[in-house]
Amino acid sequence: MKDLIFGNHSIAEAINNPKRTNLELFCTEDSKKDLLKMHFKGQRLPEKVEVRMLGLHQLKEEGKRYLRDFSFKEQRIPSNIFLVTDSLQGMSISNLYEKISNGESVRLLALDQVTDVHNLGAISRTACFYGIDALIYGRKSKDPLSPGFYRISSGAYEHLPMIQTPNLGKILTKLNELGVQCVGLAEEATINQLEVESKSLCLVLGTEETGLSNATRRVLTNFVALKAKGEIKSLNVSVAAALAMEKFLVVD
Repeated sequence: MKDLIFGNHSIAEAINNPKRTNLELFCTEDSKKDLLKMHFKGQRLPEKVEVRMLGLHQLKEEGKRYLRDFSFKEQRIPSNIFLVTDSLQGMSISNLYEKISNGESVRLLALDQVTDVHNLGAISRTACFYGIDALIYGRKSKDPLSPGFYRISSGAYEHLPMIQTPNLGKILTKLNELGVQCVGLAEEATINQLEVESKSLCLVLGTEETGLSNATRRVLTNFVALKAKGEIKSLNVSVAAALAMEKFLVVD
């Protein structure tokens, strides 16, 4: 499997990730200079990176070809640079269960049907900022993460374990069995202060349109809310995720 990565920050983080292999960087002379200046102090790229210097027209054509090969829709290539690299072998759900079973304390974020690439990318970036141990997201298809996700996440994927599952309820049930306190963020909840009952915690967020699904609600017993202080009562899910992580999930 390969990843197609857009965005200077994400490209630089992938290049600096020692776990990444077979890196091919497609760029123009100017875009390579910009990458080096922004992220590598103007010095050379690591030897493991195979650089393919192209003219602007060639770069756009190569970008279109890779987007087609990856079954992504045609789109603009930001900063006229992109990276193709072997996919990472991320954390599996069994790895996570093993960590918890061994007594490790974890802080987890779970997303219920949050599939929009902009929200997923922004939330992963914030989760990485807060040092969350893993992000679990419900998604039925096994499609690879899009280059747009990589651009928006700004390199977070290189540091934040992300676990995709077609059955979030099953995972939450297992986390409950392992002693993880699973808490849903729900607009109608009356509690806005969390009483921590376990050394491990999982905060669960749903979509901004419908909130948590019924299947997810059935396995949760604790719910909290972010209470509005003004006339607008709802938030974009990526903004709600940031506020909820700060309020309920982060331990100083």
